[in-house]
Amino acid sequence: MITDLVQIRTLAKAKEAENVDFRRHISVHHPPPQLLAQIAAKITAAIDCTQCSNCCRETLVEVSEGEIGAIARFLNSPVADVVREYTVGGRMLRQNADGCVFLDGNLCMIYAVRPQACREFPHLTLARATLGGRISSIERNAWLCPIVYNALEAYKSALGYPKSRPDAT
Repeated sequence: MITDLVQIRTLAKAKEAENVDFRRHISVHHPPPQLLAQIAAKITAAIDCTQCSNCCRETLVEVSEGEIGAIARFLNSPVADVVREYTVGGRMLRQNADGCVFLDGNLCMIYAVRPQACREFPHLTLARATLGGRISSIERNAWLCPIVYNALEAYKSALGYPKSRPDAT
């Protein structure tokens, strides 16, 4: 299993065309989505996200009014202060030079009340379909997260891809 972010970024970049082709392959062949969830669950259990936290450094997180309220209660701060200090326009969590404003080292300072997008990332093991769990999102996020990269590669392997393609040698 590959966890080095530099190596993952390099490999994901090199596999961009293959991954787009795989996305097309999936749309035609419709393999069972549970297979990806099972693979991702095993990989998720083997990788400690706090060793990486790249998702917190590289992604923007949209927040709802309810999530802002939960953060305000957790911080014991007025909602208006949370909106002003921690969001951009009351819609996105603010980023600083290290990523999410709530990231401290590799740990989330509001973990107990983190937004839904954060709770569900990397969107691979959910029982319900999400935009982030679509193969197009997974393929685009392969560079970002060791779980996503390794799950995508294991999924391709489990499906016999690319050897299963008629044009593959």
